Amino acid sequence: MYAIPPAIVSAMFLVFGLYILITQGVTRLSVPFVLMCVTTFAWQGAWTLLFQTDNPQIAGWLVRLGYLFILFLPTTFYHFVIEVTGRRSEQPMLLVSYGLCVGLAALLPGDQVIAGYQRQFFGFYPLAGPLHPLHVAQTVVLAGRCAQILLAARRQSVGEARKRLNLCLAVLCLYSFAAIDYAVNYRYSFYPPGVLFVALSLGLLAITIVRYRLIHPYALAATIAHEISTPLATIGMHADEIASMWTHVFKGYRLAVSHGLYEDREQWAQSERISQLASAIRREVAGTTAMVEMALASFTLDRLDRSRFSVHSLQHCVTAALERYPFRGDERSLVTVISIAPSVRFSGSDTVVIFVLFNLLKNAFHAIRIAGDGQIVISAVQQDDFCVLQFRDTGPGIAPEVLPRIFDAFYSTKQHGNGAGMGLAFCRRATELLGGSIDCSSVPGLHTTFTVRLPLPGTLADRTSGPAQADSLAGIRAKR
Repeated sequence: MYAIPPAIVSAMFLVFGLYILITQGVTRLSVPFVLMCVTTFAWQGAWTLLFQTDNPQIAGWLVRLGYLFILFLPTTFYHFVIEVTGRRSEQPMLLVSYGLCVGLAALLPGDQVIAGYQRQFFGFYPLAGPLHPLHVAQTVVLAGRCAQILLAARRQSVGEARKRLNLCLAVLCLYSFAAIDYAVNYRYSFYPPGVLFVALSLGLLAITIVRYRLIHPYALAATIAHEISTPLATIGMHADEIASMWTHVFKGYRLAVSHGLYEDREQWAQSERISQLASAIRREVAGTTAMVEMALASFTLDRLDRSRFSVHSLQHCVTAALERYPFRGDERSLVTVISIAPSVRFSGSDTVVIFVLFNLLKNAFHAIRIAGDGQIVISAVQQDDFCVLQFRDTGPGIAPEVLPRIFDAFYSTKQHGNGAGMGLAFCRRATELLGGSIDCSSVPGLHTTFTVRLPLPGTLADRTSGPAQADSLAGIRAKR
């Protein structure tokens, strides 16, 4: 009967892991969760057999097999917390923790980590070896670091983001109670209840993922954005073909009319307009493609390679953004750029900064359309260790109760269909990964000002903020 609880938990986590993997796919969040499920499934499966066997030799193999997965469980939980909170700066410590797990796992065949086993009233159970306290200390450190990260993220979050983090904190508390099992490793005789706490904690994580859609919206949106980009490119190519061929077609049309071969002078102006329509289609496709690229970029920000950052002129980024943005009607005339000195330069990715400007332009024009009037003023200066870009619009402003939430993912005050609430969340993630920041001030009825700070070349912020990983935006930059 003592083998029943671990058997049930083992089966539960096999189902948990498969369900998340099938429904959510392989993502940065699903991978560590599935790793937790795999380690728990294997650990509890080994304990199920261990509590049933009477063969000492088999027991010796099972205690080491089970502990092989126990060693990795705290690190997989830490890995998951890093992905939930987007703390890329924790990657070095995560690699060190995985390295320590591998080192301890390599010692399992001997008696350094697990010094054999002893028979308890419920069956065989592993005994702690001289290096076992190192694993316990690692677990305590990781649990404490997870708490710090989650509490820091919780203070900066509201709405559903805060609810998700509250559940993650509850999971951490339940998970910590499972550490009581270590006492049995040190010859205290009681049935190890940790399996129940781990079952509750990882089960609650599964509910968090599904109930609060911790993974799916990002993966779904990235897929949609990718699928849209292909037909857009095809439409653009067709528009270019129409524009290039229409010159010859219209030349023949004019010759036919001038020689009396075709009487249709009333349609002359309309025929001329066709070439303009082809150019207009190309502009719309180019603008929409830029928006799709921005959507794709928002899902690849965490793979930016800081080692490939270079120095860029902020003046160039503002000019490029205004050239590529799909303005409607006379919107371009509403934007004023106060002279930006060529010496105002930052270290980072110009593509990402252009996409930040796209989002700010999009939001500002939406606000101006609501107000019926307004202007946009863009300026930039060098201040301390940062380039400071100010983006001000004289739209309706932002209400005080809304202002603290504008950078939250999926939070939007726009009507359904006019926005998903991802634009400003992208801006915050982008500027932070570049080593800078973005904040907003607003006076309802007067103006809204976004202040973007980007690190100057060679500054401390430029050198230390974020890990180096693959630059997934290089392809986007090459298209320009």
